[in-house]
Amino acid sequence: MTQATLRTIWMTGALLLFVFVFTMHSETQNSDFTLVIKLPIEFKASENISHVGYALHGLRMIGLVFWTIPFLAWIHARGESGSAASAFPFRLLDIQPASVPGVVVQTIAFLLLIVAPLVSAVHFWQIVEGEGKVCQPIPAIACEGIWSRPVEPGRYWDHTYRLTDGTTNRGPSYEPFVEPILALALLAVALGFVILLLREMCRAQKRPLTIHEPS
Repeated sequence: MTQATLRTIWMTGALLLFVFVFTMHSETQNSDFTLVIKLPIEFKASENISHVGYALHGLRMIGLVFWTIPFLAWIHARGESGSAASAFPFRLLDIQPASVPGVVVQTIAFLLLIVAPLVSAVHFWQIVEGEGKVCQPIPAIACEGIWSRPVEPGRYWDHTYRLTDGTTNRGPSYEPFVEPILALALLAVALGFVILLLREMCRAQKRPLTIHEPS
């Protein structure tokens, strides 16, 4: 795969994820402003979702998908040389990444596409962990925290549990204990790839400049 193809794949995935995360973040703030991209598929809630539900969806998406963004960026950086800005796979029009305007563009892109999702993940986690309640279909059963499972739990992933804000037992399906562990583990993986990306961007400055296809 060429560097240009890798950049195209990376930018498509990173921008789509940014739009989704931005929308979920806005919904947790009860904001009417969202970013919209016309796609063959559409994310649309089938019912009113609380800010806890939006935080859960945002955390799930970041956990499942975000690690691929710094991972692919790291792969790209390993094939670049000359400057840290060029090693980062974002490109805007014909601006040269190593130029002064290019460095500014690359810095902004890094903050929006790498740092911002991590900040949103912390925001989502604070809502889910601090305000989320695990409820069951039977209203008589008291809702508990996100780590709690009954003494005799049902099967996994059978829609027994719902994550809500505690005011109702209606909300997204949720697996207590399992999902928080998976989310934290995947976020740790993503953070590890971010560190590798930063290290490889620094190394790119020390490698002899080589000629690739046009950036």
